[in-house]
Amino acid sequence: MAGKMKKIQCFWLAILLTLIASGSLAGPGMQKVEYFSDSIAEKEGKYIRLLGGSQWVLDTPTLALVTDDIIIVFQEVDLKDNTKTKLAIAYVDGDEIVAKHIGGQYITQAGFLTTVVESIGDGAVLKLADGSHLAIPSYDQYDTGWWLPPYRALLTGNKMYLWNLKKGKKVWVNPR
Repeated sequence: MAGKMKKIQCFWLAILLTLIASGSLAGPGMQKVEYFSDSIAEKEGKYIRLLGGSQWVLDTPTLALVTDDIIIVFQEVDLKDNTKTKLAIAYVDGDEIVAKHIGGQYITQAGFLTTVVESIGDGAVLKLADGSHLAIPSYDQYDTGWWLPPYRALLTGNKMYLWNLKKGKKVWVNPR
């Protein structure tokens, strides 16, 4: 069983490295994705159980603590052999880690994976990779003023919130 898990981990790691090298995970603009956020309830090595009840095996262990927030983003990616696969990436404690669902239920939401490329006015306005701008209310500018672009971000489907995937923090936004 351990040999089989090692082969699966190596397979997903190879896919992730290929996607990063090809720019598929870091492409310009916005990519429509499914995601959910939760908190870690239990962890042991590469295994984590979330408060919502779902269970995951991470490709590499995380230094995150129990109760830390986690965002899991599902991306449909094209492989070199012209097939598509759904890849789950866990954003936790500043890391991007390939994750495999092994049990329990979770409910996803629609969102847009993007990159914040510029911060204007000490975080009052954020410019995204597709050229769009987001205004940040004054009470969230304390956080966004310290976030140094470029960084990966997730814009919720209703475009009301932006997650900084490196920090695991969500702020309210207003499209401009």
